[in-house]
Amino acid sequence: MTAIRCPICDTFVNADGEAALTVMLREHLSSAHNLRPSSDVLSSKETLPHSPQLWEEMKRGSVPPREGGEVGEDVSESILCPLCGDRFFGHDGEDLTQHLIAHFQDDHGIKTRGRSLTLVR
Repeated sequence: MTAIRCPICDTFVNADGEAALTVMLREHLSSAHNLRPSSDVLSSKETLPHSPQLWEEMKRGSVPPREGGEVGEDVSESILCPLCGDRFFGHDGEDLTQHLIAHFQDDHGIKTRGRSLTLVR
């Protein structure tokens, strides 16, 4: 189970895996903030599977990094921006929250309570 904070109001949202976490955040943004994406990002993207066993093996150093990742990169959590579908990776829910805060501010111009960390791409 991964718990993130809403980038706008700091309400906790939690679910297992990228798709479920994205859906839960999208539902929260819709009901609490009246933000609705113009399209369903989950229908246009292949979501990554949730694998807690893989995370435990990566922490022990016995599994290679995720496909496309850097050597030694052991990020296990991911979420899609529910508004545009950009994918973010992090070690935990707080990492994901910080990426979403920066993304909402920098790419969508949405004011958040948190401070933007401006992502380097």
